[in-house]
Amino acid sequence: MNESTTPPQESDSGIKLGPLRVAPGISGKNLATLFFASFFGIASMSFINFSQPYVFTELMDVPFEEQGTLAGNLTFLQEIVLLVLLAPIGALSDKFGRKPLYVGAFVLLALAYFVYPLAGTLFMLFMFRMIFAAGAAGNIVMLPSVANDYAQEQSRAKMIAACFIFNGLGLVLILAVLRNVPSRLQEAGIDPVQAGQYWLWMMSGICLVVAVVIAIGLKPGAPHQLGEREPILATFKIGLKAAKNPRIALAYAAAGVSRGDLSVMSSFFSLWLFQVGMDQGLSSAEAQAKAGTFYIIVQAFALPGAPLAGYLLDRIDRVKGLMVAMAIAAVGYFSLWVVNNPIGNQMYVAAALVGLGEIFANLSATSLIGKEAPPRGRGAVLGMWSWCGALGILTVALVGGYLFDNVSQVGPFLFVGATNVALFVWAALLLRRTRSGQDGAPVG
Repeated sequence: MNESTTPPQESDSGIKLGPLRVAPGISGKNLATLFFASFFGIASMSFINFSQPYVFTELMDVPFEEQGTLAGNLTFLQEIVLLVLLAPIGALSDKFGRKPLYVGAFVLLALAYFVYPLAGTLFMLFMFRMIFAAGAAGNIVMLPSVANDYAQEQSRAKMIAACFIFNGLGLVLILAVLRNVPSRLQEAGIDPVQAGQYWLWMMSGICLVVAVVIAIGLKPGAPHQLGEREPILATFKIGLKAAKNPRIALAYAAAGVSRGDLSVMSSFFSLWLFQVGMDQGLSSAEAQAKAGTFYIIVQAFALPGAPLAGYLLDRIDRVKGLMVAMAIAAVGYFSLWVVNNPIGNQMYVAAALVGLGEIFANLSATSLIGKEAPPRGRGAVLGMWSWCGALGILTVALVGGYLFDNVSQVGPFLFVGATNVALFVWAALLLRRTRSGQDGAPVG
């Protein structure tokens, strides 16, 4: 299906905020709540991996040569939970509304951050990670679901871009504030273990505040609910059947690649730089802060990429936009291969390229599924899309963890760069089929 032949389905009677056109029935308070949740959304999930090198070293006393595999295994377990929960959460939100699922997500995240630094054994760490995964599942599904619900078609990519901007702002500012907390607490006389506990408890409190705000300000219900109370399995099948549309199938694959891009950065980037910093004589707190600096650079350069990507994706076929995004992302990840000193000046340039590619990849994948997902059962389709994203993360966790500990610390990044190239080729082939009249009809 060519996007140019499909007119916007919403009327232009909703509120306007700059270039954003909001769906009818959505108030300014509802929109502000979405942006508030977006501000804390990615930070609330990324912080678990960002803090992981310090947790492994100071709280769990895990040897360096085992940390890559442990990080991969924790991500693997998390993604198993996500694979089980993502599609049902999307279906449940179609039935009972976005608000209770969104609130519950942040409550679970708060609980996870409270108990995570109390783990006395690796077994307990894995158990607590499952609580975190359940909260992350709700957060992952609800943000794009609500963003797509709130947007009119002509500004759908801009709405998602706005949410990504708030995602990036929140991640940059929150990590900038929290990255030096362990060092400052230790300077105040608190031992490294307690410093780590207090550090994660700060994030727990933040998640509780977000849950309260969502409960107060989000619009009840789902703007495009299913008309009848169908069984959960029936709504789950909507997501599977939607893949008969080749563009939705591509979007599902794009979810796996783009979420894998995010995963490799959150799971292995900080760990890589943390270990390099320790090897070069930094303390654990100093190495954590140094890794945090470059991780913030990645997110800071993603910020200007979001409006640029939103502007572009609303003006060209979104499969073409996906091709552009995959090319940029591949360049970014392959650039890490040529950095001589991972905590040296060259990393500033590489981190900037990665940030730009990361935001383009994720925004292009999200806007493609937002365009193609039918209004009826949109939450179920987005839940399946998120499920495919979890499968991509699962793959990166397994392959990346092995490569990190056994081949090269840069191996996980080269792997995801190769997947970006593969998706670029798939999108190009789909466009060729579309031009020759071989593309299938959309599922609606």
